[in-house]
Amino acid sequence: MKIAVVSCYDQTEYIRARILRKAFAAVPGAEAIIVKNTHKGLLRYLESPWKILKCAILQRPDAYVLLFRGYEMLPLLLLLKGRKPLIFDDLVNPVEYLYEHKRMTPGSAKDKIFRPLYSWMLRRCRIILADTESHIQYASKVCNVDVNRYRLIPISTDESVFYPRKKKVADPKTFNVFFYGSYLPLHGVNHILEAAVMLADNPRITFSLGGCKGKGYEAYEAAIAKGARITYKGWFTLDEIATDASNAGLTLAGPFGDTLQGQMVFTTKTFQFLACGAPIVLGESKISGNFKDKENCLLVPQGNSRAIADAILWASEHPKELAQIAKNGRKLYEKDFSQDLINKEIAKIVEGL
Repeated sequence: MKIAVVSCYDQTEYIRARILRKAFAAVPGAEAIIVKNTHKGLLRYLESPWKILKCAILQRPDAYVLLFRGYEMLPLLLLLKGRKPLIFDDLVNPVEYLYEHKRMTPGSAKDKIFRPLYSWMLRRCRIILADTESHIQYASKVCNVDVNRYRLIPISTDESVFYPRKKKVADPKTFNVFFYGSYLPLHGVNHILEAAVMLADNPRITFSLGGCKGKGYEAYEAAIAKGARITYKGWFTLDEIATDASNAGLTLAGPFGDTLQGQMVFTTKTFQFLACGAPIVLGESKISGNFKDKENCLLVPQGNSRAIADAILWASEHPKELAQIAKNGRKLYEKDFSQDLINKEIAKIVEGL
């Protein structure tokens, strides 16, 4: 079977895409044809259709896969595929996104046009992928799509980068907490900074933060002015993330923002940190059932700065317990989120087409 794996995104090496490409390439008896854009700007909307058409005509795939975030290519693929199956990765459901960010409200004129159109397209996909059971239930309901059309494929991470590394010998006088992420409500960076200020009277606890620019820098500086011991930078490479997470005393996986999306997703960094064997602080949600406080993570209620501060303080005072939590977190990753598990699930999906 020949499977065309299509992307149209300004981040073609986004971790979700990399994981799924590997999984489809690993399917026994299948040939994965990778169709991805090289242009990152508006030109990708010309490049991707041309490459899709070229693939359809010259290589005649038996099935198509459209990766996140390829919404704009969905109408074209539905038109081209004929009776061939299309697997669509609805990692971030746009109806959910528009609702959460107040760009569309239920019952509005925009909602009455967009939601039925998007739902119609989803119902013409053979299989829809989603990253959590909560996302499946929500998207199925809001888009009026049969829940049996969905398949659960967790995000996972690139295991060639994120794996248990030898940890540097830590300075016993410091306990460093690592976090990176954008200044979006989902991540709740404001709660992390409030926790850092709460811990200002503990000279041993320091924070290495990054990923935010603009408002993020202003917020970091405001927290530093209140006594928080923070160093920060705007960007981390994947290797830097893996190294810093491995050497940190504790990592903050989140999400902490207590948003609609935050109740239905794990952050990408959750899987990166777990794969590294680093201890994590996780924001409690509808999908955190397999995560147990002080067993394989430190679990805190979202939207609660005090709880984050208390978890960090406990971690700094219980190194032996924290080391075991980190080991158990790595075991959970291997069991529920690994590339091997995803490969097997994708193989089942392809076998059933």
